[in-house]
Amino acid sequence: MEMDKYPLEKGLDYAYKVFVFGQIHNATPNIKRRWITYDNILDELYKMGEISLINEIKYRITDNENDIKTFKTITDKLKNKNDKLNLLLNSL
Repeated sequence: MEMDKYPLEKGLDYAYKVFVFGQIHNATPNIKRRWITYDNILDELYKMGEISLINEIKYRITDNENDIKTFKTITDKLKNKNDKLNLLLNSL
């Protein structure tokens, strides 16, 4: 298997995955559920084309900012949120 066939993961994405793994490793079910919700929020933002907001969330989370506050304040920048995104945010 040649390594150059697979693109290297961006540094931010890798840092975020490592950070999230640290948060959920040996965590309580409630904490794991919260991070699944965060992942679903990021998926919705991706579907909406909000890549810059996703990157801002990842930067702030990996800088140890409060995760709930970060997700709420950054998504408050959106003028139009779909129903699924609203449901996810209201579950935080």
